Amino acid sequence: MTGVVLAGGRGTRLAPLTAGTSKQLLPVAGRPLVARVIAQLVRAGVRDVLLVIDERHASGFLEALRDGRDLGLRSLAYVWQPSSARGMPSAIAQAEHHVRTDGLLVACGDVLIEGSLRPAVTAFASRPEGARIIAARVPDTAAHTPLTVRGDRVVALGDKDPDRHAPGLIDLGCYLYHRDVFGEIRMLRPSARGETEIWDLNRRYARRGELAVTEVAGWWSDVGGGLDAYRAADARYARDRAVDAAH
Repeated sequence: MTGVVLAGGRGTRLAPLTAGTSKQLLPVAGRPLVARVIAQLVRAGVRDVLLVIDERHASGFLEALRDGRDLGLRSLAYVWQPSSARGMPSAIAQAEHHVRTDGLLVACGDVLIEGSLRPAVTAFASRPEGARIIAARVPDTAAHTPLTVRGDRVVALGDKDPDRHAPGLIDLGCYLYHRDVFGEIRMLRPSARGETEIWDLNRRYARRGELAVTEVAGWWSDVGGGLDAYRAADARYARDRAVDAAH
């Protein structure tokens, strides 16, 4: 299993904090956000990571993460994302010629998930085809991608609707694919906003009955979603660090 961590993006929702740095390099209780994301993959048994970055803050990533050994990785490689890349599938596609395994664990570099990803990795490894999505159950799916599930299969992915207030399962921005995903990405067409969309990619699998789901419990946060989310995550990990220090 190769980890592919997506660490590009403009980070406009975290302005002005991102005026001079990447949102994934912002400190969360003294540690770069992306380092905490990588730690989630390491706990799931992933020891080789491709970090997809753009040209603006490459030196910052190299200085903060170096070769990844301090993070518990066997290898950390940096993959250049050109400014012409638009959308998450386009970012994933940059890793195609660097992946040496059949399985990929793709993670957004600004989403923290405290629940273990290992059950999803284990379940994915038991099936030679299809994809798997990490999901959480929430009381309000507004502005998220809601999932319609039958058993452990996703049968439909809804559109993001800020006016839809209903409980349900939502996509957390963490996915498992086989190498065939690169061919699937080439079949995508840009959406109305000019980007390839991750939900369009996952719908291709869902229509064939090949998109499984693993629900994780516990705290999670789309830290890049806004200043309130970032400050809440920073405060949470600062409290945890203080408790650890006290013991």
